Amino acid sequence: MPARLRQTFPWFCAILLGLAGLLFPREAAAAAPLFFLSSTVVLGVPHGACDPWVPGWLLHRPSRLPFLAVFFAFYLSISFLYLLVWKAAPVAATLLFLFLTAWHWGTADASLLFPPGLRWLMFGLGRGFWVMLGPFAFHTAEAWRVVTLMAPDAGSAPSSILFQYLLLLPFLLTLVARPNWMEWGETLLLLLLLALTPPLVGVGTYFIAFHAWRHLLRLAEIRDQLPPDQSVRIWLHSLGRLLLFAVPLTLITLALLPALPRFLHLHPVNAEGWVGPYLILLAVLTLPHALLVGWVDWKSLSLKR
Repeated sequence: MPARLRQTFPWFCAILLGLAGLLFPREAAAAAPLFFLSSTVVLGVPHGACDPWVPGWLLHRPSRLPFLAVFFAFYLSISFLYLLVWKAAPVAATLLFLFLTAWHWGTADASLLFPPGLRWLMFGLGRGFWVMLGPFAFHTAEAWRVVTLMAPDAGSAPSSILFQYLLLLPFLLTLVARPNWMEWGETLLLLLLLALTPPLVGVGTYFIAFHAWRHLLRLAEIRDQLPPDQSVRIWLHSLGRLLLFAVPLTLITLALLPALPRFLHLHPVNAEGWVGPYLILLAVLTLPHALLVGWVDWKSLSLKR
């Protein structure tokens, strides 16, 4: 994919929202829940709503009805089993979600830079832990409050010093990966974003502008066989078509959201309260989505051989 599309939009959003968090901290904190919830329709949920068609695009064969039936049965079964785990053990399920998200987001970025191997693994783990640990290191109380929205029995927050020391882990992992100066610059930008903004804004920005945006660019590359030197207009046209594919499943996904609080005995009364059920919905969908992306990574590599 073109470097300017991969970097310009994410970097612009990170700089803009980082400055907004620095200059208007109270307003940023007040708007944080609504900003994160906006990812229901702004790239966040839609980037995963293309999943049923991804195998057909990668293998260059249409996804017929029998395949889609098996796909949805498998996909939804995994999601429902994870939801049952959440109902039985919300704290453990939340921790699994945080680790799963770190892995999925980090390796998605790594796949744009390295072939699968040690550098891919180290960079992916490092990137994922930067994004997941950063909010806890810089805004421990606020980040832990988000955890309690998903797992009300999570207890009190650990010391911020623990999370600050844990940031040594992604630093060492990134060192081992030996990324170029551009990736170090992006890492610094992400850390500044996470430090200057409330957790829901910082992580929400990464989710929308970095992860979902780049995943859709990768799908455009797979679906339409676009070369990196193709014009930006063609790439954006392809992204627009992908978002149209995502509309039906995005609407179905959002229709499921109101049922989650009753099933999990949660009682949201405002925008912040709805962040918990929405994160749980993302979690149960992230597990099969991450498995699919792992298959895409493996299949893409095998097709190149």
